[in-house]
Amino acid sequence: MRKKDVATIVLVFILVFFIIFIGITQILGVPLWWIFGWMIPLSIVQPPKLVVEVYPDTPLKIGEMITVTVTNSSSKLPVEGAEVSVMKDGISITLYTDPQGKAYFEYFGEVTIIIAQQAGINPSTPVSIPKLPDGWIRNTLLSLGIAVVGGVVSGFTTRLLKQRKKCKYS
Repeated sequence: MRKKDVATIVLVFILVFFIIFIGITQILGVPLWWIFGWMIPLSIVQPPKLVVEVYPDTPLKIGEMITVTVTNSSSKLPVEGAEVSVMKDGISITLYTDPQGKAYFEYFGEVTIIIAQQAGINPSTPVSIPKLPDGWIRNTLLSLGIAVVGGVVSGFTTRLLKQRKKCKYS
């Protein structure tokens, strides 16, 4: 097999993998920042950042009261007056934290994204509710990877067998 054929097969594999990966994550509603959160660069000196905690992180019904607590990553103290954006399907509501760093809203269903920001402090990492277990994401990605590799291997094997058959009867 020529190097050009191998390069083409690898390029097609990568392209198909990413198209399927992005498609499945979007169909399932899994934010890409959640999957690739481990890629955030680590540093010894971290500027202050807002930290968002949500309770309950897996609401059971629409209308359930959700408590968002915003703290400063450096001082670990509650942040008063932080702007909390609650988003679902492109609709956003804005809340502000009280002196205890808390904001409240009623859960309005499905995947809801929460981000906190305040002038002079880096915004929080987006938090989603209901929180999906990390094991579920890993298993989904593992299944996707196995399916893609299996498809590529079977296609490659079929191509080799066809070439072998041509050589045998030539």
